[in-house]
Amino acid sequence: MPLPESGRITIEEICEEFGVSTDEAVELSKDLGSYIGKSSSQRITLADFYGAESTKPSVQTSAVTSVAQTSMTINANATSQGSGTITSRGFWFGTSNTYNGAGNTQITVGSGTGTYSSARTGLTAGVTYYIFAFATNNQGTTITAGISQATQSASETKGSIYRDGTTTMTDISNRIIMKSTNESTTSLRLGYNTNFTLNFWLKTGWTSSLSPNQGTYQFLWGVSANAIQSPYSSNVYNQNVRLFFREDFNRLYFGFLGNNIRYAQNYWQMNNSNEESSMAQATGLGNTFWSNTNNGNVNDNDYCMITVTFNGTVGPSNCKLYWNAVDCGSPAFTGSNGQTNGTPSFNTTDARLMTILGAPYSQNNSFGGTGDLKGGYLGGNGDTYMDEYSLWDSALSVSDIQALYNDGVGGTISKTSQPSGLITYYSFDSNSQDTTNNTVLPVWPDPSTNNNKGKFEIDGTSGFGSGSNTIDG
Repeated sequence: MPLPESGRITIEEICEEFGVSTDEAVELSKDLGSYIGKSSSQRITLADFYGAESTKPSVQTSAVTSVAQTSMTINANATSQGSGTITSRGFWFGTSNTYNGAGNTQITVGSGTGTYSSARTGLTAGVTYYIFAFATNNQGTTITAGISQATQSASETKGSIYRDGTTTMTDISNRIIMKSTNESTTSLRLGYNTNFTLNFWLKTGWTSSLSPNQGTYQFLWGVSANAIQSPYSSNVYNQNVRLFFREDFNRLYFGFLGNNIRYAQNYWQMNNSNEESSMAQATGLGNTFWSNTNNGNVNDNDYCMITVTFNGTVGPSNCKLYWNAVDCGSPAFTGSNGQTNGTPSFNTTDARLMTILGAPYSQNNSFGGTGDLKGGYLGGNGDTYMDEYSLWDSALSVSDIQALYNDGVGGTISKTSQPSGLITYYSFDSNSQDTTNNTVLPVWPDPSTNNNKGKFEIDGTSGFGSGSNTIDG
């Protein structure tokens, strides 16, 4: 009996063709189903007899994470099983740029579709490795074109940067600041209508003894345009875009100050009597003050990751704070009455000066100056360390911030290819330091192609940390 080009074959036609009873035909169909890979409960079609187009699995190699000197985690995603179930999946991994070349080994990581990973250890520092994902079903094996990733150089020493603590209110001997002549990109000139994300790791150095009624400000980061004019007599107001911690109120502030004697800022109460609040849960501070002996939720080296996202409008719904990638909830907002009324105004064309761990002074604690200002308002007590500082050109999503958190090592920021949307990044490791000249260079923008611009100047006893004074030791 010739098979029709389409349509179903009746059981009677099968019985007549093979000279068997109906019961025997049912058993025969089961045998045929087994032969072509179908179970007895699945319908057999003409395509099964003629031979359907065979399809292999679909698989993708994903970006490598947790890159260190002797280890990395390789990742992939089996997106489709094809004609049959994926029975084996994994990687070809090694130093050859062809998947099965000398020096590469095959690593099996389970079966089925979905994402999968393999932590590779015992690698060699400063060596490029190649990763090819594969997946196999009954039609064959799919192998990706592969990607490459180098381990960190053996000469690279992990580090951080710190500003020396001082209790002298007008001491300007210690600063970490970028001069206007060192500006690496105009994208650093943040304004009142700019979208951005600020991200860094912080190890607190100030003590709780300074908190009660001391009026002590710990300036953590800022961008300054032309210095503010009277009636402000304090250098605290020279910082146009700023993030600072005020110890006497135990608040973390983010905001803008304009040269029209107006400011608008958000603040978060770092402790909260309601220990079920978003802030208390995120920080782990409960109802106590933030200090070096009470630093809340931190990693083994006493670091937390601070993230501020801003979408171009100052207000409690448009500015968010994250502690270790956990949303700290809605801030309070000061910007609706008195001298805070209206929109701050300043010239972002001149907003070149950046500081970390200190606010700018003018040369002799006077107003004026366009970029060579000193840093260090009030100072605080004890060394405060910063690590893995990055600035992005948009308000990052929660998932992006969680990726930056990356188990506490900041490993999602590539040192080999500048990520999209990244304005600047400082790892503060030895490959971006020049301790002889007491400066620190960025990883991005690439200083080797940017006349070594973007460097922070370090004065006094501020400097570089290592060991337990880094994120990961």
